[in-house]
Amino acid sequence: MHVLLEPPGISVVRCYGALSLEELARVAAACARARAAGRAAVVDLSRVSHLHYGGARLLGQVGGLRVAGASRYVRMLLWAGGAYGRIDLHDDVPSALRAG
Repeated sequence: MHVLLEPPGISVVRCYGALSLEELARVAAACARARAAGRAAVVDLSRVSHLHYGGARLLGQVGGLRVAGASRYVRMLLWAGGAYGRIDLHDDVPSALRAG
């Protein structure tokens, strides 16, 4: 499950629980639309317990994507899926927003 918040100039996607490949595809698409519109895109994974590692590749394809709050386990899944080095990792959403 995910929730999209759009304060001025930024899109924050807050994700919850275990994310399927289909959910990650929707998250990546929302972030790609935000980036195409010139907005910063932040994905908050602080409440995510698991994600489909194949979906990590989709997140890695969104240029300039910031990911916040991922646990060590979720970071390992991002790495296994090929997103590591293609996304900016931050400890929390405020630090991701300040990275601008």
